[in-house]
Amino acid sequence: RPSDPQTLRPSDPSSPSALKAWKRPGPLPLSPSKPCRTSIMSEHESKRRIVEAETEGAERLTDNSPTLQVILPVFNAMPWLPIAVRDMLKQELAEGEGLEVICADDASKDGSLPFLEELVQLLGARGIREHCELPSAGFRNKRAKLDPEKPAATANPALVQELRHSETSDHPSFKADEEPEEVKRLRENPVTAAQVAEACRQENRLRVLSWGDGINRGQGATMTLCLSRVKASFLAQMESDDERADPLAFRKMLTKLREEPGWQGVSCKTVLVGWERPGMQRYVDWQNSRITPQEMASGRFVEIPALHQTAMFRTEAVLEVTEGVYRDGPAEGDGLGDSLDVPVDYYFWLQFFHLGKQCGKVAEDLFGWRQHPRQHTRTHGRLSIENLRKMKI
Repeated sequence: RPSDPQTLRPSDPSSPSALKAWKRPGPLPLSPSKPCRTSIMSEHESKRRIVEAETEGAERLTDNSPTLQVILPVFNAMPWLPIAVRDMLKQELAEGEGLEVICADDASKDGSLPFLEELVQLLGARGIREHCELPSAGFRNKRAKLDPEKPAATANPALVQELRHSETSDHPSFKADEEPEEVKRLRENPVTAAQVAEACRQENRLRVLSWGDGINRGQGATMTLCLSRVKASFLAQMESDDERADPLAFRKMLTKLREEPGWQGVSCKTVLVGWERPGMQRYVDWQNSRITPQEMASGRFVEIPALHQTAMFRTEAVLEVTEGVYRDGPAEGDGLGDSLDVPVDYYFWLQFFHLGKQCGKVAEDLFGWRQHPRQHTRTHGRLSIENLRKMKI
């Protein structure tokens, strides 16, 4: 995604060379021409074995499986995390349906994990806690080149390229006197675990995962860990510093996805929350103009046509697109594009549309994208405009 751009400078989505390049990926273990549920789930179950988990503390939930599971990776997300989790747990689906939020903490140091653990305790039978290990086989395959034996400082693929700005200090483009009043109030009175537990609907539940060795492995590995726990027919994504204020947002999106059997995903319009950023507002305005599956697919070489975290998918489609592992950075192999340092979201959308999947939007503002001084969009080297353009060629 752009680094607070003043203008969008799209590559030509109709360029024959661009289209030809993205129609020559390496062979997929799962043939998209044979979307057999049995073969997809078999592949998914084999991927589950890469993560060995041990459950401690909270009792395992034994009621009916949720209709929807939400993947939420977490890294140093305070004070925004309680808002994101609250907005997920207060979602109201159709009668008789519930959701599970799967939060995976990626070795946070700012109190994110203690907050989640306190919330699990407060939720009682609706909460579960898992300590997870990554075996030596790890996530090393064509989808992601990650060596679990590397020290914590280099295990995160997003940190291979030099940071454009420190992750632990405010970006200089944000001025202290511009801080919104609501953010000032939040710093003085942060949302508590008790408040989040009170907002949680009875049919919803929370699962908290973390790495047993405390190594920060990055968004791809953390989302893959979450994905290994998904059993529901539908999954959604969320980021730990964003909002979904409308408690009926997921119901509206799930209804739309069920009404469109040819769609494999559904997104929504986005509004900015937090700091005002004119460049990002223009970017979101462009995204919000891509409503139909055709408009979204044709826009993918300009930029991602929807934020990854705004979307909900049929689980089978995600398993086919990812092969059970979210690519994060370069991939193992020497195929076309394997050496590119790709962020998780952009690669997912490129592969999603390349495989002929369809995603449209609910034309309502159902997602709040927070702008703040420590947003990775502005700090990670791989998210520079120059690096993102390399993926469009």
